[in-house]
Amino acid sequence: MKFKDKKAFITGSSRGIGRAIALELAREGADILLHYRKDQEAAHKTSEEIKKMGRKVWTYSADLSNMDDLEKMLLAIKKDHTTLDIYIANAASTAFKPLTQIEAHHIQKTFNIVLTSFILTIKGLLPLLENREAHVVTISGIDTLKTFPGHGLLAAAKSALETLTKYFAFELAPQKIHVNSVNPGFVDTDSTRFYLGESFDEVTKMLNQLSPQKGVGTPMDVAKIVSFLCSDDANWITGQTIYAEGGISAILPIK
Repeated sequence: MKFKDKKAFITGSSRGIGRAIALELAREGADILLHYRKDQEAAHKTSEEIKKMGRKVWTYSADLSNMDDLEKMLLAIKKDHTTLDIYIANAASTAFKPLTQIEAHHIQKTFNIVLTSFILTIKGLLPLLENREAHVVTISGIDTLKTFPGHGLLAAAKSALETLTKYFAFELAPQKIHVNSVNPGFVDTDSTRFYLGESFDEVTKMLNQLSPQKGVGTPMDVAKIVSFLCSDDANWITGQTIYAEGGISAILPIK
């Protein structure tokens, strides 16, 4: 097990991609620091699955758009742990509206969750991560490459997240912290189904036809790539965004 005796902190890890990452890292031996905002039932179910693998799990509830909540969570983590080997910045939220309908509070919430909390978490947990060949992975999105209705604000935040990934990789390299990003493309998750609603099956069918690999991604597809980036085998990769989207971004759909 490549993560035996290591600890991994994953934001937004009670559901979707974050949950799959937490379970995959636990399968590989990691003890998990699980974060959720308000879905206590989902967090409990994920925690129980991790415990059944024989791993330790700690749960932390925080609204990452609220800086007081974030600070309380970071203080709790530092109280419970003296070291951390993996940090996955996965949590994201936004108002899926056209940019002309976006209000100031939408911008603040989206950027707080995706960007501000990421920067402050790195800063706050740096004493736990430094000088132990730790790994940080950010989760980006296909909307940084392709335009989707209502995704402009989130795409801007995720694009900035990819840029921050490069800069942190440069700044944290002397402390032996490796920082990379995964852009997972279109993934079949609860949130994707909620966003697309009745259009989900139609969009999936279209993407099945367009994708060179004839399919859409699953949370576990993303989790396995993240797992690799968190391993010692990936230590020579730094500051990179890995596009794991089945080749969809390279296709110009002409019939």
